[in-house]
Order: sequence, then structure tokens, then C-alpha cells
Amino acid sequence: MKVELDIVLDSELRSALEGDCDFNFLRAILMKYREKGFSSESVYEFLGAMRFGVAENTEHRVLELMDIVSGFCSPGMRVW
Repeated sequence: MKVELDIVLDSELRSALEGDCDFNFLRAILMKYREKGFSSESVYEFLGAMRFGVAENTEHRVLELMDIVSGFCSPGMRVW
């Protein structure tokens, strides 16, 4: 099943992950999802679907973002 939230943000996030962008830039994209009203659960599900079939280093970064989305991070990194 293909999960999509926002075509522009989804594309921006995929490009940033593939382009090996700075982690703060990736977190800023998560904040855009929150600002558009997406729940942490929907973003977590989207990230979970993204992690399969990608390079190992990309999957690792997706897992780090999933930690932030779930709140399993330092208080200063939380988005939701």
C-alpha cells in the first residue's frame, strides 16, 4: 500500500533523504507536516512505509526521523 500525505512535502522529504541533507533540514520538514495539521501517527506511518526498499543509510535516517515523530528523542528535538 502506498501512503501519501502531501505531495509537495512527501517529495521534499524523499529528495532530502536521497540527497543526504542535513538532519536539521529533515527535522524542519517534519515541522512542516505538523504545521499543516498532520498527526504524528500519520507521519510515522508514512515514514514506516518509506523505509522499505531504500539504501541502508537512508533507512537508518528514516528510523531516526521515526524516533523524533514518536517522541523517542530529547525534548529539544520533539516536533509533536
